[in-house]
Formats: sequence, structure tokens, C-alpha cells
Amino acid sequence: MPSSFIELDYQTEPSFFAALATYGQDHDLVLIQPDNPGGLTGLGIRSVRRVYLGGSPTDIGYLHHLRFHPAIRGGSFLARGYKAFRQIFNEKPLKVTLTSILEDNLSARTLLESNRASSNMPEYQPVSRFLTTLIPLSGPGKRWPLRHRENPVGSAFLLRTLDRSDLPALLALFDQAGRHNDGAPALTESDFNGSKSSVFAGLKITDMIGIFEAEELIGAIGIWNQQGYRQIVLSQLCRSLAGVRDLWQLGSRFWGQCPVPPTGEQVNYVLLDPWVIKPGREKELMPVLIEAGIREAQQRGALFAALGIAEKNPAISAVKTVFFMSYWSIIYQVFWPETESYQFGQRQMQIANLGAL
Repeated sequence: MPSSFIELDYQTEPSFFAALATYGQDHDLVLIQPDNPGGLTGLGIRSVRRVYLGGSPTDIGYLHHLRFHPAIRGGSFLARGYKAFRQIFNEKPLKVTLTSILEDNLSARTLLESNRASSNMPEYQPVSRFLTTLIPLSGPGKRWPLRHRENPVGSAFLLRTLDRSDLPALLALFDQAGRHNDGAPALTESDFNGSKSSVFAGLKITDMIGIFEAEELIGAIGIWNQQGYRQIVLSQLCRSLAGVRDLWQLGSRFWGQCPVPPTGEQVNYVLLDPWVIKPGREKELMPVLIEAGIREAQQRGALFAALGIAEKNPAISAVKTVFFMSYWSIIYQVFWPETESYQFGQRQMQIANLGAL
């Protein structure tokens, strides 16, 4: 991801295909190999995942990893790639296929939102904005990164790490929330067993923190470390940010290690994901979950935590309780005139969990 300030490389070592598990349970790959059967100059994937849509578990598509080598940009390869996807959409129809694009990626948005009816290009219909917050876990003061003192509401609840005995209650809570939130993940017991092939690859039930009220589980958040198969590497840092990092390191004994790594090294991060809250209590409980999640992430030695929330989800107001950096994405529905599109109603939207984007 190039930028004038910071450049990041997103890697999937040791296996790209093993990392696909977090995107869904089934995948169709479109590969572009112009005049080079042994090489690869273009890629796109539609993965199938199970989420709640209209209150019921439904298989939907997620279009991702659209990549083109600079040498073939501007030619006919983009349209040819979408022609192959059009065939996949027709042969394997789904109720809806979503994708996400960074809001600041104006060149991609201009191209994909143009809706050229005479070509093989699909329609990209905006569904929701999606906020990703990057929370630096190292900073001045014991309360960092909290903006305020401890949330007094949190004292009314019991917070603890979940175990196998809590799994039925956790799945029931996800089911309850899913029937009120379009796009919320539809889950099974196997998704929390730490398996590398599950939708939450590597996540165990003991990586979840729960909120209990009178012995009822009413909220939970995961501390999900994906660095074993999805890495973020800092490839370049502008001179001014490099200077800030050097100054931070000089005073690290006062405010901790700088969350930004040296050039060429991995970002030490975890995801505060997945999360789930009893419907109607998002504004009340999300600040408590965030605080519990960052404290656990700090204890595990992470220097960044990432949290994702759809724009119209009531839980979004809770991000104001911490210091963070952020970026916005746009979630689109992708379809052709003859393929199925979904009419999103007034149902509250979760749209996606960050670990699957």
C-alpha cells in the first residue's frame, strides 16, 4: 500500500492459500498470465462466506485481491478479468457479492464506479462506509490509549476470558446479533477451536473476553493474532515520521516502545475482532469491550490493535474513548444486469468483521 508518508507491504507467509481461510470457505480465482504461462501478472478472487442477511444465515460472496502488475494496466486485461468473473457469477449465483475499497483510492473508485454498461464491467453499488481504527498500545501514562478514566459502567459487569463451557452462550449471542445485523458472521463451534482452516484461523475460545450481567453473556470481543499467516511489513517511512520514531525511541523508558517498527520489520499488531454485543446495547457495552480488549492486547505484547466498525452501527461512537489513527473504506455490492443483487433495507448493518476484509 504506497503512500507519500508510509508504505506497507501486506504479506501472507508461509502460504497465500492457507491465508484464504479467513475470507471464506470456498474460492474462485481468476488469474491473468499474458504471454507468460509460468508467471502471474493479474489476480482476483471471489470467496464465499456465511453471514446473516435479512435475519437468516446466507452464503454471500466477497470479491478481493484484485491486483494488476503495472506493465499490463491500461490495456484490456481488466475487462477480460471481469468477463471471467461475470461467468463465475452466472454459473455460481449468490444472493449478494460484496467488496471493499479504500475511500481515498480515488483512481480505483473512479474506474470501478463508472458503470460502463457496454463493457464487461459490473456495477459497484455503495452499501456502507467502514471505519478501521489503528490503536497504538504504547504511549505516555498508565491509562494510554484511553482518553478518559476507567469507564464506571464497566464496574457493573463481570469481565473474564471465555472457555469451552461458554461456547454455547457465545454462539447464541452471535445468532441473536446476526438476526439484527446484516453481514454479521454466521458461526459454528469449529470456528473457535484454533484450526488454521476455520474462518477465524488460529483463534481459540480462550482468545475471547466476555461481558456478563447476572450470569448472562451480553458481549464479547476477540484478541486475534493473524501474524502467523498475514503480516504487515513497514517498507518505507518518510523522513519526518522516521525522525518522530527516533525521538520516541529515545524516550521509550518513559512512554514505552514505539509502535512503529524499523523499516523492513513487521508491525506487531492484533485485531480486536470478532466482536458481538446484545442488540440494543452497543453504545453502552462497546467502550467496555474496547478497554478490556486493549488491556489484554497489551499484556500479550502487541504494539497496535485494529478495530473495524460499519458507519451506521451504534457501536461506532465508542472509538472516541481511545486515541487512534483511522481510515475509511467503502463496502460495495457488485453485480451485472443479469446477476442477482440484494435490496438492503433498514436493518442495522454490521456488514463485515475486520479480520475477513
